[in-house]
Amino acid sequence: MKVTFILHSSYHVELENCCLLFDYYQGAVPESDKPLYVFASHSHDDHFSTSVFMLAKEGRQVHYFLSNDIFARRVPERLRDCVTFVRPRGFYELDGMRIATLRSTDAGVAFLVECEGKLLYHAGDLNCWVWDGAPRMQNDLMTRQYKDELSVLSCRKIDVAFVPLDPRQDADFDLGMKYFFEAAEAEHVFPMHMWEDYSVVPLFKSTPTYKDYAPHVMDVKEPGQVFEI
Repeated sequence: MKVTFILHSSYHVELENCCLLFDYYQGAVPESDKPLYVFASHSHDDHFSTSVFMLAKEGRQVHYFLSNDIFARRVPERLRDCVTFVRPRGFYELDGMRIATLRSTDAGVAFLVECEGKLLYHAGDLNCWVWDGAPRMQNDLMTRQYKDELSVLSCRKIDVAFVPLDPRQDADFDLGMKYFFEAAEAEHVFPMHMWEDYSVVPLFKSTPTYKDYAPHVMDVKEPGQVFEI
């Protein structure tokens, strides 16, 4: 498996027989002739761009899994048969691939994808959005909602996960990643949604209370990095 960090929350995963592209909005997509499955977790501009439809080149099999908060009219007419609109807590199958969706704590969905014997999780904007200065009741409710949604992942062994690590949350930047590790077993975890501030990766990994999680967190430092797993 080859994982390429494109930008922000966008990753490209090349498996033996196909490629998966998550939450693309800009950047260089690796070249391949393998069938391509494009996932967009929600409509926010940093997670979805209509430029993904330019990837449907003649002769290449492409299918799109789009959150249903993305307006159907944004899909070119010629590609509408190549799109599956997904809702939170849904289940979908295509070409031997099994896809379950979680409900985001912000907008749209998170994806749990079983493909070629591998299990992948992409959080989208499913995160513990706790903010300094926000009302205590609001932050407590957010934490409960996030933990409740992650309970879907319990007893699942995830091969590759993409999880937010957002520096804008200041001292609480680590909560989404922390609660993810408490809820799920994951071998390789790729931080995302870092707004190009990659210092949060070594900061998380060097935190003493996270020493058991650190070996599983990949050292994402810059766009274009390629990881062979």
